[in-house]
Amino acid sequence: MTRNCYFILLPTCTAVLFWTTPATADHPDKSGPFPHIAHMEVKGVVKRIEPSMLFVQPSHGLRPRTISVIKAERMGLYDAKVGDEVMLVVDEGNVLVDAHRAGTPSAGHRIVAGTLSYADKFWEEIKLSTPEGSESFAVDPLAGSKLSVFGEGMPVTLELDEANVVIDIHQGR
Repeated sequence: MTRNCYFILLPTCTAVLFWTTPATADHPDKSGPFPHIAHMEVKGVVKRIEPSMLFVQPSHGLRPRTISVIKAERMGLYDAKVGDEVMLVVDEGNVLVDAHRAGTPSAGHRIVAGTLSYADKFWEEIKLSTPEGSESFAVDPLAGSKLSVFGEGMPVTLELDEANVVIDIHQGR
């Protein structure tokens, strides 16, 4: 090969290796509410707090996360301070599903399976038909972004947080 080929080939191989190598933070927890779906827990540190947002820096390989104060309080991160360690739970699409103080397990989540009977066009509320009857749930904005692929009448499984808000949704039961 000529010398010019190395200048093209080396960066190309490096880029392919970078994009196909899993991040060091990928430690799927298959014991969670969706055992067939990988949720990942990553330790992070609160780096900055503003009146409406918490800024968290994960310790391994993930991009920094912002959490609204309202969502942080719903997740039990009220009275957070700069330097506090938190556990971030992200789904298979690297979307923040939950966060809690380090050393405190996420608790109170429940799984509901049924048929999607309604999803409002702003993805803020959904209704599910279950064997126990029809139930309505508020949807976390990050989980709501997944609703575009679900149609009414589809079987779905929801993960609800402690406040009974949908934080994750998957097709099937």
